[in-house]
Amino acid sequence: MKAGRSIVTMRRAVRRSVFGLGGAAPIRLSLLAGVMLGLAGTAQAEEPLGGALSLPQAIAVAQRDNKDLKTARYAVDVAQARLLQAGVLPDPRLNITGASDFAFKNNGEYTASVGVSQDFPIAGRILRQKDVARVDIELARTEIAEAERRLAGEVAASVYRLLAVDRQVQAREELAAIDERLAKATRSRFHAAEVSELDVNTVALDLQRLRQEQVQLQAERIRLLLALNQLLGRPSGAALMIREPLPSMDTLSSLAEQQAKALASRPDLRLAQLQIERAQADVALAKSKRWEDWSVGLGVQQDRIAVDGAPSQSGDRALSFNLTIPLSLKNRTRGLIAEAEASAEQAKARVEARQLDISNQVATAYSEASTLQGLYNGYQKDLLPVTARNVALAQKGYSQGLVSLVEVVQAQRQQGDLNTASVNALDQYLQALARLRTAVGDYPVSDTEAGHEPQDSHQ
Repeated sequence: MKAGRSIVTMRRAVRRSVFGLGGAAPIRLSLLAGVMLGLAGTAQAEEPLGGALSLPQAIAVAQRDNKDLKTARYAVDVAQARLLQAGVLPDPRLNITGASDFAFKNNGEYTASVGVSQDFPIAGRILRQKDVARVDIELARTEIAEAERRLAGEVAASVYRLLAVDRQVQAREELAAIDERLAKATRSRFHAAEVSELDVNTVALDLQRLRQEQVQLQAERIRLLLALNQLLGRPSGAALMIREPLPSMDTLSSLAEQQAKALASRPDLRLAQLQIERAQADVALAKSKRWEDWSVGLGVQQDRIAVDGAPSQSGDRALSFNLTIPLSLKNRTRGLIAEAEASAEQAKARVEARQLDISNQVATAYSEASTLQGLYNGYQKDLLPVTARNVALAQKGYSQGLVSLVEVVQAQRQQGDLNTASVNALDQYLQALARLRTAVGDYPVSDTEAGHEPQDSHQ
């Protein structure tokens, strides 16, 4: 009950600090984020698991520790075990036979033999089984590489979204600082009877609107951090800090280069190509099964016969050898061969379809990224400087009594709307860039970054 009451008290304190009007002190968003993260996680404190991560380091950690990916890697062990089993000959057979006349004349006649027989493949069936198993190992490894590519794309999309949210928070902090200065000036003029209470309340309400948007963005930021912890194989309440600069806004390399790189490196295309090798190995295996295994046996035989009216005969011993050759009078593997050959043709068609699909994925993401990059650069170079100057002129004119408060608020809201539109364009560009890099398979994870985390700062 005490823990529940303390959480309720914390929530009420947050509400009072966020929604209180008048001369309340500004919210410290870092403290607010810590409070909300505590409410979203468990009541117990979590020890930080590492320092600030860049995008390549986050991808490396995810590819190392992601629980689903760890589970998928066991597929390689399974395939290697199948290769081991594929190289095993059938067990030899122990053959024991015997016959006696004790139940009839009981003259002492008998026959007994003991021997060992072994089946031997004559058409290379075991070798063909090994070929299939080796391809299966490569398929398992390539499937893991494809899972790693997709996981890297998910991590990049979350990190880029986090960058956009941070810039949305920063933009609203700047607007809130402007509103606070305006609110201070308005209260001073109100006390001097130069403006009405309506002007004071208008500025205060606009300031509280910005603060509410900040709280919503902090909640979105916490959700993204929780999702990133899941991708990185960490507990949801673990401390996590991302430190990644914005990607370069330089012109992207040509579409042809991006498509060529994707076709050369995409694991899912390699998967389709391996399916051709798998089908061809199945064809060879099916053909090797047209001839069944030959059986070779070696044994010792002893017998004794009885002749009426003759003295008792001694037993005779002999070595025995037998060879069993199955006669393949019917082509019983014709269906298997036809099925494997059809699968090979299907795999070839699948490779062509995958190549076209990859090229189209890259082209679509490239077009989106190029367009949105230009849109964001337009906001930064043309629109935002003009609206910032308009706000400065409006505030200066208001302090001199030359413009009305409505014009100042209108200029500030225009600046806020353009800032929001600019960050939205950045967000869309970063998501398109993440899709482009996922389509190309282009994520920089260096050897020095993989496998460790920096310890320079903590959240």
